[in-house]
Amino acid sequence: MKIKKHLASIIILITLIAASIGTYLCYPLISQAIQRSNFESVDISDYMSSYLVEYSYASDFLLKESQDPSASIYDYYQSPQDAANTDYYYDFQSTIEEKVDELHQNEDIFFHIINHQSQKQFSNTDDQIAQIAQNKDLQNKYQWYMQIEFDENGVPKVINTNDENMNIYSLESLFSYSTTFFNDYTQENDTIHYQPLKNITITFAVSDQLHMTSQIGSYLMSTSRSQLYLYSLPYIFTAIVVCCIVTLCIPMKYLEQSHFLSFVMHIKFAILAIIWSTIAVMMYLGTAILISGTIQDQFQYIYQQFGIEVAGPYLTPAINIVYYFIFYLLFIIFTYFVKYLFHKGLKKYFWENTCLGWLMTHGHQIMNKVIDFDLDDSLNKTVLKIVLFNLLIMAGCSIFFVFGIVFAVIYSVIIFVLIKKKFQDIQNDYHTLLEATKQLSNGHFDVQINQDIGIFNPLKDEFVNIKDGFEKAVKEEVKSQRMKTELISNVSHDLKTPLTSIITYVDLLKNNDLSDNDRQHYLDILERNSFRLKNLIEDLFEVSKANSGDIKLNLVDMDIVSLIKQAQLECQDNLNEKSLFMKWNSSEEKIMCHLDSSKTYRIFENLFMNISKYALPHTRVYIDIHYHPNQVEIIFKNISEEEMTFNENEIVERFVQGDKSRNTHGSGLGLAIVKSFTELQGGQFKIELDGDLFKTIVIFPKCS
Repeated sequence: MKIKKHLASIIILITLIAASIGTYLCYPLISQAIQRSNFESVDISDYMSSYLVEYSYASDFLLKESQDPSASIYDYYQSPQDAANTDYYYDFQSTIEEKVDELHQNEDIFFHIINHQSQKQFSNTDDQIAQIAQNKDLQNKYQWYMQIEFDENGVPKVINTNDENMNIYSLESLFSYSTTFFNDYTQENDTIHYQPLKNITITFAVSDQLHMTSQIGSYLMSTSRSQLYLYSLPYIFTAIVVCCIVTLCIPMKYLEQSHFLSFVMHIKFAILAIIWSTIAVMMYLGTAILISGTIQDQFQYIYQQFGIEVAGPYLTPAINIVYYFIFYLLFIIFTYFVKYLFHKGLKKYFWENTCLGWLMTHGHQIMNKVIDFDLDDSLNKTVLKIVLFNLLIMAGCSIFFVFGIVFAVIYSVIIFVLIKKKFQDIQNDYHTLLEATKQLSNGHFDVQINQDIGIFNPLKDEFVNIKDGFEKAVKEEVKSQRMKTELISNVSHDLKTPLTSIITYVDLLKNNDLSDNDRQHYLDILERNSFRLKNLIEDLFEVSKANSGDIKLNLVDMDIVSLIKQAQLECQDNLNEKSLFMKWNSSEEKIMCHLDSSKTYRIFENLFMNISKYALPHTRVYIDIHYHPNQVEIIFKNISEEEMTFNENEIVERFVQGDKSRNTHGSGLGLAIVKSFTELQGGQFKIELDGDLFKTIVIFPKCS
């Protein structure tokens, strides 16, 4: 009983497999038929000889381009005497440009070129194809190769090739370096001359496995495609007839038990007809590509892309059999449709299986929905406009098909229902997001959106971070205001201290009873405070200019190691006062950087002065210079005399000192100047604290 139930499916399956395998086994007969037709196919030798000149010029240009990336094809090869014939010359250059792009793709045609004068060479492959004549492994990898040498006069000569058709070793007729054309202005034949290729050797090689999508692969395959349609048709047609006859011979009661055929017959006629005809036409047009790719073994490159070339001998027959299995199944469906139509009756089939019959049957329900349609709803209006516009497009496109307008109406109704539902979901999600936004605007920062809001989910994710971002912004603003207040306070203190001292000692100097020693002592104090006030104002002016970017840099190549040593020498007296011992650790004796020497010197001078003021006496100061591929890193390390109660970010601000009591002689601008001058030259300045270890890091880009 079970066998009878699936009898039709078993017979159809066996028929399809036999027809598919039989078609595949006929490929040698198709190939022989094409050969017997005396069809002259274009081989690789013919193709390469047709474009050998263009490929040679393209190879020469790629060599020039590798030395000068800004080079243009239109800057080379035109003879000066033909400058007037620029338009014709550009046609030649455009052809070279196409071949340059083709060689860039590195698919099937590979080359190696060497200039004998400059000894410069270029290739689009890692294989040493220049030695292909002596390398048997490369000869097995490439099915065609040719090596051409151009002497100092531009005369070409073939020195190595496996092309049997190239029975002469001279290419002078091919490389004539000129083109004759008819000049429309002079009504005479003119000749364009080109600059010859000189003192170079070019090696061309064509891959053993050609890509079907490459220029040479598609060109060779297209020459035989029309023949394939002609000579494969009898075998394909025979298989189709066999499938149709077998289907007609199977009783209808067995065919109706096939679930697949029953499902297909429930599809509306118009839709089924469009799907069937589209697939059938496309698959028949694809048979020539399938046969050509199989006969010429051009599917191998696809397998190589996925690393399954070993399975190629099995995959290719399987692909062919599955392809024809589906193709012939279409005609079994067509044959069953004819039997089903007569078995069921035309009238019953019309009412149940056609789009027009369905519309007439369900017209009453459709009319009620149309009458109840609310045009006052803005959402309905928007969707209706889109659908009506789409209906006009569909009607225009389907006017050439039977029942095309009916298809357009059905399609538009389906589109309306789907779009309306989607718009309603978007509208609901929008209102959810809008309500949450209103609560946030009223100061309720604990509001959350827990539900899925569709396309607005990315906004929901950002919405969650708004509160944290707002609190962070408030903290930054408070910190900024505090730092401004401290800056004003520090500036006032540091300016007021020497100024008050100056005013006080000026009043004391007004006393005529002062002794000479006291007067000289007061003058020394006045001079010291004046210089301190002067340096403070200059530093403040300099760091302000640096922060505003109003500084012109005089960038030169300089030795950074020598500059650091020079800055140390200038500050050595201050360092000796605290008995500080310098320990150098440099990976290179000389490191070149492209910097402003005066600004960079000021950076290291300030760092040494900072060390001399705040380092613990009788300790070592370490200077490490690390040479990296793209940058130079200079690290100063010293032990602090006082406990460091500040953080790394605060200490580089203007007028900020490690000594909170501000009893030292510093202005708090030294590290601020270092940071500004470093960043102004494209570098980085960082400070790291580790207990009492104070570390400053200066990073500059290496000289290119």
